[in-house]
Formats: sequence, structure tokens, C-alpha cells
Amino acid sequence: MKHSKGTHVMKLCVLLLGLVLFVLCDEVEGLEAGAPRDVENDTASAAGLASVMPSAPAIDGGNATDNSTDGPSDPSPGARWVEPRTGMVFRWIPQGCFLMGSPKTEPGRNVDEGPQHEVCLPGFWLGETEVTQGQWTNIMGSNPSLIKSGDDYPVDMVSWDMAQEFVAALNVLNAGTFRLPTEAEWEYACRAGTTTPFFFGQEITRDQASFDKRFSLPAEPLMPKRKTKKKKTAVKRPKKIWPNMHTSVVGSYPANAYGLHDMHGNVWEWCQDVYRAEYYFRSPRETPRCDGEGASRVLRGGSWVTKSDALRSANRGRGWPNLSTAFYGLRVVFSAQATGAHKISR
Repeated sequence: MKHSKGTHVMKLCVLLLGLVLFVLCDEVEGLEAGAPRDVENDTASAAGLASVMPSAPAIDGGNATDNSTDGPSDPSPGARWVEPRTGMVFRWIPQGCFLMGSPKTEPGRNVDEGPQHEVCLPGFWLGETEVTQGQWTNIMGSNPSLIKSGDDYPVDMVSWDMAQEFVAALNVLNAGTFRLPTEAEWEYACRAGTTTPFFFGQEITRDQASFDKRFSLPAEPLMPKRKTKKKKTAVKRPKKIWPNMHTSVVGSYPANAYGLHDMHGNVWEWCQDVYRAEYYFRSPRETPRCDGEGASRVLRGGSWVTKSDALRSANRGRGWPNLSTAFYGLRVVFSAQATGAHKISR
């Protein structure tokens, strides 16, 4: 019983430490870059409140082509490809141009989402879902997740630095080139040709994504002592369960037009870019990526505890590269350059 109670306390400490570090990172970055405070700050107010997990609809491939290809060569938009060494499923994101960022009239907009600007990208393969706990364990040998719900749930407690280690391990095992998506690639893939706040439309519901969940961390219940004149025996307590903390099985919610699931919600997804609030003012038109020095890296998509505003296609999150929480995961790119780059055109 001592071991179980100690483990519970340790998990609680890890979660609370992650929340504190996120808030500190957010405030420091805001002071440095003049950026707005990001949406994860509503997490603390979620503690102590419980809600029923939304029921997930059947997995839907959306409008994407569901035919698997023999390999990454001249696929159609949304084509599905299973990487043979890892079994990871990828979808083809075709080359194209789009308007990145959000209009000033969009509800929930932050100032770092502007100005809107045209971006053009070559085609690339992007993970159909977030990297799962089973996939991470298969490559790295252990599971860092705080919410260990099963192999088909997204891996959490992943920092940007850990994501780089995972990508490096994939590249050792495979002849291709894996990496994190750039911020521009992520938004382009998420939108899948849409211009609304969510690829579903103007609004999003709990039948469409995993978000705005409440969790509670109650104290262990006290059990009455047994009155007996006989030799004292240990009181059997109920099995301890980590309460009301839950991501969702990847692919539980409808996909976008490219066949991508969970681009809105479940876990925040790391991007390759350094975060700079003012980057959109000088972002290049073709294949932009913010490199160089910076305190934070970009996070996209929102998580299972954030409000719907954080799930918007244009919303920009950020976190220190060594920060890991139960809200952070990843999705990987199989680079098109590994099989021949496509020329960018309008």
C-alpha cells in the first residue's frame, strides 16, 4: 500500500510541476516577445471539476483517398501509405499554397496569428494520427506517458527534445527521412483547403474532437478501522486508479479532407520551428521555417484540457524545448525530399 500511495503522490507532483512550468514559460515568453498568453492557462481552473468523457463516433476517413500506395511516389491527395518498418500510417499532403494565420475578425484570435500571408509548400507525408504510446515504446523501448491508457492512445509527457530523439531513432531504423512538421506544414495540413477556424467549420463540438475535459485529483479515501480483539490484520483498500485524466484513442474522431485525425485536440503537437510572435511579418512565401535562437518551440492543435479557441487551425502555442507535460505529444513527417521534391506552384 505504501508503494501505491507513493506512486500516486509522485504522479500528482509530476502533473502539477508540468502545469507550473508551462505557466512560467508562457509568462516569460510573453514578456520577451510581447505575445499574448496562450490557452493552456485554463488548465489549473479545470482541476477539481469532473465531466463525462464524450462518446466518440466511428472512425471516418473523411473525403480522403483510402487506398494504400506501394510507396511514396506521385500519390493523390490524402493517399494512405503504411511505412513498412514501423507500421506507422501516413497521408499524402499535396503541394499547394494557402493563406496562413487568421483574420482579425476570427473569434478567439491572438495577435501572433497575423498578419495573414500566403505560404506555398511542396508535398509531404504526414502521420495519419499522433504518435501512439505503442509506437513510441516500439522505437524507444519505454513509455514516458503519465496517462498510460493503452498502446493506441497518444504518447504524452513528450518534450521537444524528446521528440527530436524519437525522430533520430526512426531515421536510424529506416532509409527515409523523418522529422517534425514545420509550423506552416502543420497548419496547411490541418486546414486541408478550408479557411474557417476549424476544418469542421466555424465551430467545433465534443463529438468532433477531444478537448475541454475536466479532471480531479482527490485525496485517497480513509477506511474505518476494524474493531477486533484478535490479531490486527491489514485493511484491504480499493485499487487506486488515476482519476479522470484521459486522452482519447487516436483516430476516434472524424478526419479532415486529407484523412488526418486529431489535428484538433487530444494532445498538443510539437513543430520544428522556434516560436517568435512577430515571425509572420517577415515570413517567406515559400517553405517557411523559423530557425535560430529562441526560448520556445511551437506547439499546435490544443489538447484534451484546453478550450475550443486553442484548437483553431491558426492558433499558435509554445513551450520550452525541455518541458514535458501530460498535454504534449507529436506527429511526424516523412519528408517528400527523401523521394524527390515537387516543384511549388500556385
